[in-house]
Parts: sequence; C-alpha cells; structure tokens
Amino acid sequence: MHVQGDLANVYRAVLRSISEIWTSLQQNRDVDGLLQQIADATCQALSFRYSALYLEDEHHNFYVRATSSSVPAEHTAYLRQHPMPAYVASLLTQPALRCRNSYFIPGEADVWQDESVAAYFVIVQEGEPVMTTLSYEEPGVGEDMSQWRPDDLLLVPLRKGDGSIIGFLTPDSPLDGQRPSPETVDVLEVFASQATGVIEWAHLYEEAQRSSQERAALIEIGHALSAPEALRDLSTVYQVLYAQLCRVMPVDGFFVTRCDFTRDEMFADYIIDEDISYPSPEPRSPITPWIRYMLTERLTYCFATAQEHETFVLQHTERDEVILIGSERPSESMIFVPVHYGEEVIGMLSVQSYQPRVYTQRHLQMIKEIAVQAGIAMMNARRYSELGQAMRQAQESEELKNQFLMTASHELRTPLTAIQGYLELLSTHGAYLDEERKQRFIGNARRACDELVLLLGNVMDTSRIDQEWVSVKRDVVAISPAVAQILEILDPTITREQRHIELDLADDLSVWADDLRLRQVLMNLVGNALKYTPPATQIAIGAQRLSCNETLRRIEEAQPGGVDMLTGERFVLIWVRDWGPGISQKEQEKLFAKFSRLSTEATQAQRGAGWGLYLCRKLVEAMNGSIWIESQGIPGEGSTFLIALPEAEESN
Repeated sequence: MHVQGDLANVYRAVLRSISEIWTSLQQNRDVDGLLQQIADATCQALSFRYSALYLEDEHHNFYVRATSSSVPAEHTAYLRQHPMPAYVASLLTQPALRCRNSYFIPGEADVWQDESVAAYFVIVQEGEPVMTTLSYEEPGVGEDMSQWRPDDLLLVPLRKGDGSIIGFLTPDSPLDGQRPSPETVDVLEVFASQATGVIEWAHLYEEAQRSSQERAALIEIGHALSAPEALRDLSTVYQVLYAQLCRVMPVDGFFVTRCDFTRDEMFADYIIDEDISYPSPEPRSPITPWIRYMLTERLTYCFATAQEHETFVLQHTERDEVILIGSERPSESMIFVPVHYGEEVIGMLSVQSYQPRVYTQRHLQMIKEIAVQAGIAMMNARRYSELGQAMRQAQESEELKNQFLMTASHELRTPLTAIQGYLELLSTHGAYLDEERKQRFIGNARRACDELVLLLGNVMDTSRIDQEWVSVKRDVVAISPAVAQILEILDPTITREQRHIELDLADDLSVWADDLRLRQVLMNLVGNALKYTPPATQIAIGAQRLSCNETLRRIEEAQPGGVDMLTGERFVLIWVRDWGPGISQKEQEKLFAKFSRLSTEATQAQRGAGWGLYLCRKLVEAMNGSIWIESQGIPGEGSTFLIALPEAEESN
C-alpha cells in the first residue's frame, strides 16, 4: 500500500489515535473496550477495512482478543475459536517474510500450501470477509503484483521494550488496494509500539482485577465451607462454589464426584449445567479406569479441547467415556482436580465449558486450592453424617434393648407359668389323680421346660454370636431323626391345633453339621410355621440332594444378586413350608435381621422377640450353609424357608 498524501499527516493521524486511546485509558477501565479501540484505530488511522488483534497466551499460542467493528460477529467468533498455534506463528514469521520489523506473507507464498496454516484465518474477497481457508494460487501472467490480494497477510508484532513479542496486529484490505510500502510498515510499527504500552497496562490492570476477584471468591468460598450449615447441607456449599467460580472463569458445567475405592463406586454428588441443577444419577457406577488413574496418581488435568480429553481417555480405557454434563453435547474445555483429605482420595472437582481453549494454568491452580478446602468440608460432612447415624443407632439400640427385655420377659414367663401350673396341680391334687393324668401333667411340664431351655439358648447364642463366639461341632447328622425329635417336642401344639405335617424325607440323607444347632434351627422354623399360620393349616417338611450349582441357582432365583459363596460339591436342601399369609418381598429384606419383626397383622398378634431367624442365619452360616425364603406374599400360598447344608460324605 502506498501512503497517500503527506506522510506527516498520516503520522499525525496515528499519534492522534494513540492519544485518544491513552486518554480513554485514563477514563475507562474497560480492557476489552480499549483493545477494541486499538483494532478500530488500526483501520481508521491507516486506512484499512479490517483489523484483528492477537495476544499470546501461556502456551505461546496467539488468540484473537479484539477485531475492528467492521468485522462481522460470526467471523470474529470463528477467529476466536481458531487461535493461531505457536508453530503457525513461527512459520509466518520466517526471516524471508520480514518487512522492516513486521512480516508480510503474500498470497503466492509457499507457506499457504500447508492447509493446517491456512485454516486459522478468514480471507477477504471483493471487499467482504468470507469464512473459508486461504488457498495458494500462482500469480497469473501479467498480474499486477503491487495490488493487495485477498489472501495476503500482514503481521505487525507488538513488541515489549526487551524485544519479546506479546501479540500481533493484522491490518487487512487497504482502502487503496495496494500492498504495504516500507513507509506504511514504519507507521504501523510506530502505532504498534504505542499500542503495546496500552496493552501492557491493560494486562496489569486485568491481573490486579483478576487477583481481586479471585481473592474475594476464595474468601466467600472459605466462609461457605466453614459455616456450620456445611455439615448438614453440602449442596448449598456446592452452589456457592459454582457461583464464585463463575465470577473468575468461564463455567458452563460444574460437578463434584465422590469415590469409594473400597466398594469401587463413584457417583456425582452435585451436577449443574448452564445454571440448571441435575439430580445425581442412579445407580452408582464403577470407577472408570481413566478416573481411577487420575485419582490414584493424584493428577490434575486441563484439557483445551474435547479431542485432547478423548485421547487421554482412550489411553486409559478400552472405550470412549467422555463425561457429558446436562446436555448431550460434549464439553470442549475441561479441568479435573482430585479432592483428597490427607492421604485419602475422596472425589474429584471438574469445571467445563462448551468453548475450546478457555482455561489456563491460573484457573487450574485456583481449582486446586478450592479442592483442598472442599476435601475438608466433604470429610467433615461425612463425619457429621456418621456421627448422626451412630447416635440414631444408639437410640435404636436402646429402644431395641427395652423392647427385648419386655418381650423376653413375656416369652420366658409363658413356659414358666405352664411349669408352675402343672407342678401346683401335682402338688395339690396329686393324691386324687390317676397315673395317666399325672404322666400327662409331667410330660407337659417337661415340654414347657424344653421350650424354656430353647428360649434361653436362643438368648445366649444371640449374645455369643454378636461377640463372634459360638460353639459349633460339625459331624454327620441324619436329617430324619433330627426332624422327628423336633416334632415330638412340638406334638402338643400340633395335636391341639389339629395340624397335618407332611414329610418328604429320605432315610439316607445326612449333612455335615452340628446336631444340636441343626435341631435348634429346625425348632425355630417349624415353631414359626405353627405360630404364624391358622390352626388346622398344613405344614410340609422335606429334603433333597442338590449340586452346588443347582443350590446357587435356587438362591439366585429367590434373592437376585445375593448368591452365597458356598463351598462343596453337593448339598442337602431342607425346607419347611406353610400355607399361611405369605411374606412380601419388601418384608423379606429385613426378615433375618436381629430383633426384626414383620409389620403384618399375623406377626403382631403373636408374641416374639425377633431374634429367632437372625440366630438361624448365623448358625447356618457357621455350619458353612445358607438359609433363605421363597414367598410371593400371596395369602394362602404361604412361605417356604430353605436351608442348604453340605452333604455328609458317608451318605454318598
């Protein structure tokens, strides 16, 4: 481009523009507005249609910070999303392209053959910017090489006093249509030198402003994390974190993930996307390999693009597991920082943006500082929750103890009253009773004693089991005789209630178990069947051989996901079935818990301490077996309690 008119007038115009910018600098602290003025002044003072201002980031790439007002918004957006990488800048600033202290890259230069270079720019055709890549074209025969071509590029460095480059001005499309002359470049460089001073001041002001905002945000976050409410409601704390982070960096999405390495579980404790909060997904998922790697190695990452993140994920897992927040589009810029308390890693913080290359190491450092405070808050909240749970358990234990004492007193009083009554009858009327009636009274008193012994045994065994001490002596035990002894003890009840007991027991079935403990378990199961079903209702007791796989399949069908780790080749399956009201699936979940009694009408009408089935489970497990229930909860179809115990070798 040839400078039209008096060169002195051009210099005056340039100096006037610089003066206006410095004056504006004193009056207006809007940094973006100042940079916009510099881009506009490049056009106004030096007669260019368009101008863009590039500044260097911490990775030595150059990104568009401002464009002249004449550049359409969509083209400015394109340039902002395609920063000039350091390697592209080095190609465009080769010594061969130098013009004074600037660089002119003509449209016919070889560098444009590299499509990866051309892709970072918007070219001008017929006076209008077009979003396309530059293309290399040989000059036509007789073409005037002094004319500015659409794919020409001028880079005017913004140099500090030490000669280092902090950015570029790229004036484009001169109004006179001429390529720049050395005099034009001299004027541009004078302008750029003065503009550099403004930009350096703007950087200092931005730094001070950013530091002030970050300090205020950290203070606010510290107050939120240390508030007493943080112990009870972490979600409010996370909302404060999100709001303060939005003050100091671009944040489209923010989430907090908790991890439990003992259970190999991770779950999102807090998710927010573009100001919309989302509930934590259920169920909890296993810790993904790439997250496990980051957390165990305590690594922090700042990904500039989704592609960078995807590459990292694929290096540490067999499939693509890019995290999506809220919407289905992938985040572009992402920061991941582990949250730990002391040596324990407890989770991860992440901020994400749908725009690429928006986060810096400064942002990463701030997230790391917040993660330290968040780790303390999360651990304090967890301990507060555990303390509250422990207090509730203590209260429940106290209530259970009181309930147990009342129920146990009632349970024990019943057989004692029977014994006392029969002894008084014998003592008072013994002389007048015939021998048959005496023997019946004595038999009834003996059976009441057996029931009392069983109740006391249950109480003592429950206490011993809770202390992980219970005596189990395993030997070969025949099933049929053990069941016969139980039915003999319960015969008065069976006879009185006109029960029919259906037996399906082979004489050669034996298990490897404790004889006393097996009869204790059977007594509880058969006793419950009698207690919780109407009189005259049938009861069935049976047994059969099953392989280990068949036994496990049977347990899995009744309790999905609750298959026991049984050892052995063959098992004997013993069942006690009734045709009572049945037990619903929801009630079955707490059936074998200590002091647990069902809320059904039939259960509440009967006395009981709620330790029988808990004791059965513990004793069966101590004999290397398993106990479970099969019931649809349909009245009249009843329930079946099943015990699987290892088959004794002698019976094979």
